[in-house]
Amino acid sequence: MPRWMPVYEDDMTHWLWDNAQRYQWWLEIRFRAAKTPGMRYVGDTNIRIRVTYGEWPVTIAYLGTRWHADERAVISFLEALEEDGLITRRKNGLVTVISVCGFEKYCFGMPNDGAAIQSANIENDSQEAAQQFVQNDMDEEARSVTQRETESGTRNKTRTYLHKRKEIKELLIDGKREREKDFLEKLKKSESTLEGMAMSLHCELSDLLAVADDFSNATITTEDWHPTFSAFKKHFLNWARMRMKKSKDEVPQKNKSAGGYQPNAGRRRGPVTPDCGLNED
Repeated sequence: MPRWMPVYEDDMTHWLWDNAQRYQWWLEIRFRAAKTPGMRYVGDTNIRIRVTYGEWPVTIAYLGTRWHADERAVISFLEALEEDGLITRRKNGLVTVISVCGFEKYCFGMPNDGAAIQSANIENDSQEAAQQFVQNDMDEEARSVTQRETESGTRNKTRTYLHKRKEIKELLIDGKREREKDFLEKLKKSESTLEGMAMSLHCELSDLLAVADDFSNATITTEDWHPTFSAFKKHFLNWARMRMKKSKDEVPQKNKSAGGYQPNAGRRRGPVTPDCGLNED
């Protein structure tokens, strides 16, 4: 019997959905997590380790090779998943054991610890959903009396679908915009973080606060969203460094323009012979 795993519509509202590559990584973690406890090989090595339900033993190097990404990107991705409550991690030497949180909802109908995890509620819900689907289909046929009515109904459904999709997109953007504002407020309140950035950039704390709002407005305008506060801080630090470097480079140019061009500047003059009255009559 082939195995299958559901993909929920709620995934479209999650930050992973915005990045196809990272969503594919998340799906692979779910697919490869253990459906039953036992011994599993670690990545492409000959190392075997005992895992429990919903766990996948790997090495960071293996994931970097498989996903064609450097190890820092892999670690950052796993940290974001863990911060969002999607996974937990435990170290066993060089092996990282990834555990999918709430794994039951991704693989109902598959064995769990030797027993089927289908419940009466899930079965009843499935039956009710099937009956509702059949009833809806019959109602739709009853309403579609003529070809014109069918085409009209299709157009109406399309408009409704597009309108709903637009509303969902606006809600997603509003949510991400509010999250960026929350990140900005959190950064302003974190004095230790700002002090560390100021030391790294060799600037005053007030200089960072002066450009923080500009950074937030720029990312919101360009819809350059950040999935976590950690990503927000890293992006702001790099942005502030470039901003301050650009400001420092502009100062000498302005001074040079203000001074103007002096053709005799820097030219060494010869000695001046004093007038001692030799030319007098």
